[in-house]
Amino acid sequence: MISKRFEYHTPHSVEQAVGLLAEKNGEAVVLGGGTWVVPDMTHGTITPGHVVDLRRAGLDGIEAEAGGLRIGATATYTQILESELVRERAPALHALAVGITGGAQLRNQATMGGGVCYALPSADPHGALVALGARYRLASKGGVREVDAESFYTGVQQSVLQPGELLTDIIVPEQPAGSRQGYYKFKLCESSWPIVTACAVVVVDGSGTVTSARVAVGGASETPYLVDTAGIVGATLGPEQAAVVAAAAEAACARPYGDPLASGEYRKMIAGAIAKRALLAAAG
Repeated sequence: MISKRFEYHTPHSVEQAVGLLAEKNGEAVVLGGGTWVVPDMTHGTITPGHVVDLRRAGLDGIEAEAGGLRIGATATYTQILESELVRERAPALHALAVGITGGAQLRNQATMGGGVCYALPSADPHGALVALGARYRLASKGGVREVDAESFYTGVQQSVLQPGELLTDIIVPEQPAGSRQGYYKFKLCESSWPIVTACAVVVVDGSGTVTSARVAVGGASETPYLVDTAGIVGATLGPEQAAVVAAAAEAACARPYGDPLASGEYRKMIAGAIAKRALLAAAG
């Protein structure tokens, strides 16, 4: 039960939404799917005077955009799962949506944009979006700016999102020709939140030689991070190269993240194994 009274707003456009946020001057919280915000309000962790619900603001589309793919901030995981555009252009996000903890009920309600803004380190999308080189489109009364996913996160539930700003779109750029994507998530059990996630985007030529590789890890550190893959570019992908990436993934975990599900030491220890599985999944 939410004990503190609040005023509820349902803007019908981005302009109305950012106008409300500017007017309420830090007293409002933005609601996407509500799977993070509503529990926090119920527990009294946050007590906003105003709730700005984006469900009618026209931000749930998934569309091709010049040079990439645009996923609206309020697109649910079910919409992502059912999108042929996502399946074709960002299959790692399709794989991510399949395994969202909470099953169909959460997939139908939760939004990827909400997870991005909540910035909990172990949430599903962060590592995948960093690996894909995604950009986040942020709107405010002052205009629109784009921030790359890797730079967006600054700490546990902290980001560069400023007061009065809201996420409108996730932009996934076109991936290298011939690239393959792999996503892997480790959980303690089917109903638990992720412990560590990893995503890989790899291009392997006809001889099995890696021509480019981009691997990112989420959940192990306070912020998602890219792994140094220089050691495998130009080599034939095999167990030796996978071990190089695994070692790099563990070494790059500079600020291990711990919570009641797993300690930071444990997350860092398994980061390499999860990155390796994502890489091998991408390479087929």
